[in-house]
Amino acid sequence: MKRKLVWPFDAALSAAALSIVAGALICAIKFAAYLATGSSAIFSDAVESVNNILAALVSAYAVWQSARSPDRDHPFGRGRLEYFSAGFEGGLIALAGVLILYEATPRIFTGVTLSRLDAGLALTAAGSALNAGLGWILVRVGRRRNSAALVADGMHVYSDVLTSLGLLAGLGLVRLTGWTLLDPLLAVGMALWLLYAGGRIVLGSFHRLMDRVSPATRDAVVAALAAVRRPEMILPHRLRLRETGPQLEADFHLIAPRFLTIEDLHRLELEIGRGLVAALGRPIDLLMHSDPCANEHCCACEMRNCPVRSEAQRASSLWRDYTLTADPHQGQEKILAGQSLAPSAGLRLGPGADGGPGAAN
Repeated sequence: MKRKLVWPFDAALSAAALSIVAGALICAIKFAAYLATGSSAIFSDAVESVNNILAALVSAYAVWQSARSPDRDHPFGRGRLEYFSAGFEGGLIALAGVLILYEATPRIFTGVTLSRLDAGLALTAAGSALNAGLGWILVRVGRRRNSAALVADGMHVYSDVLTSLGLLAGLGLVRLTGWTLLDPLLAVGMALWLLYAGGRIVLGSFHRLMDRVSPATRDAVVAALAAVRRPEMILPHRLRLRETGPQLEADFHLIAPRFLTIEDLHRLELEIGRGLVAALGRPIDLLMHSDPCANEHCCACEMRNCPVRSEAQRASSLWRDYTLTADPHQGQEKILAGQSLAPSAGLRLGPGADGGPGAAN
């Protein structure tokens, strides 16, 4: 069966393909600079460019797989492959640091002979300029399309640009002073930086694979829910988010008036979903579980002319990240606006909060 690509992968795939082509060109330029000079620092820069090509290939494969529609074997799609790709890329960066240390450290003690530094510096500068443009494109497209693989690839390229700038400055000093020991020292410094940058990328990928959601994403979802708030949405709670590549999976429970029909609730869920997609600008898989209201919720219900109201509304429920993500069975605080609610506290919705009659599920 033919697999269709799903939004928003068109630009992501184009950026991944560009990364491969541009990476190969930049790698050739930097190895030409190394052959011209024999510089350990330029060699370390060229090795990092080889890593860029390998990382770009893995990133392109991850983006392509993420673009495939879910099927019976992969009901949630293949977006999590992007996090493996980002982790692999971080490992490549760290490996490049190890190889550069292996190559450069002996030269600190044995010395190095450099030649044709002018040509090497010119070629390295040209490669760095191309890298800077490529990194900007990858990070920009990756963030717009919520592609962890592309962002990691772009940050990898940016780290290469930074090390190249340091290399250019250092080799410029070598040319001016004739102190060739600075060349392997620069390479060692670049290697240590690559070990640090690679470790950070691997750690970030681990967090995403463990379904850690960034505060910015959570705040954006809470703000989007607040923007589509309607009187019949008495209290959303147990909000759970998971990022699967560019797609965001969201599910939550909603206490709603008990007289609403299944059709009413389904229509409400569709409206909420459309509002979230419009606000966040990314594909969202939304699941809403509806809980019928109980008498204790009337104090925070904004429905007018409610046929089952037992008491007047006294205030509105708080809509914050710590209330929407709370479990109403485990909290200790009221949900009335104006009362203090610590971020670590959950919610108590009334007599049924201990799981007895009237408890929200």
